[in-house]
Amino acid sequence: MSSGGEAGEAGDADGVSDSGDAGAVAETAEAGRRRVPQQARSREKVRRLLEAADEVLGAEGYGALTVRRLADQADVPVGTIYQFFTDKSAVVDALARRYIAEFDEMIEALVEAAENETWDDVVEVVIESAIAMYRSRPGYLAIWTGRHLSLELQQVDDANNAAIAAGLRRILVAQHGLADDELLARRCRVAVQTTDALLQLAFRLDPAGDEVILDEAKRLQRLYLHDMIGPPNPS
Repeated sequence: MSSGGEAGEAGDADGVSDSGDAGAVAETAEAGRRRVPQQARSREKVRRLLEAADEVLGAEGYGALTVRRLADQADVPVGTIYQFFTDKSAVVDALARRYIAEFDEMIEALVEAAENETWDDVVEVVIESAIAMYRSRPGYLAIWTGRHLSLELQQVDDANNAAIAAGLRRILVAQHGLADDELLARRCRVAVQTTDALLQLAFRLDPAGDEVILDEAKRLQRLYLHDMIGPPNPS
């Protein structure tokens, strides 16, 4: 689907190859990409395409994102997009995976902090960190609140929520000394899923996050945490 003027970009001259290790090929298939960018020039083009998608999604929503608009925003020929991605949905999937990776990094940073600090309010720290991620990434909101997820990406999102729940379990063990057992793991999964749903509702109602819903999400999780911790031990 590339134009004749982009023939050089489609081959190894631009560092784009169909070869590579099995892991890279598998990652490409999952992300809906046609080729793995091997060299700096190709990786830079993909980065620009993802940044352009993020800007359009954040400013105007999913409906405004077309292949032509994406090419114009990234200042690349339309054919360049099809060298790397099968269609605009594949671009959105790749962008969503980048968001997911950022959430993974966030929860890992929280776990590390929880194991080295004492927090007065675990719920406030964790939920406010998630709120900050939502507010700073409007493109993420456009994808998730609009549910523009492929079936495969929904499965990736589920796996990511499971990873966040595992991180939350480690946080609660570090901060409150809870038993690291199957019951705690199940409760952390419930906490993550309910908070995720309420955050999406809050940001559907208000691009900055409906404060009433956000406060209720925190209240709900504080009550749940109190139930998990139980009454204080008698002195």
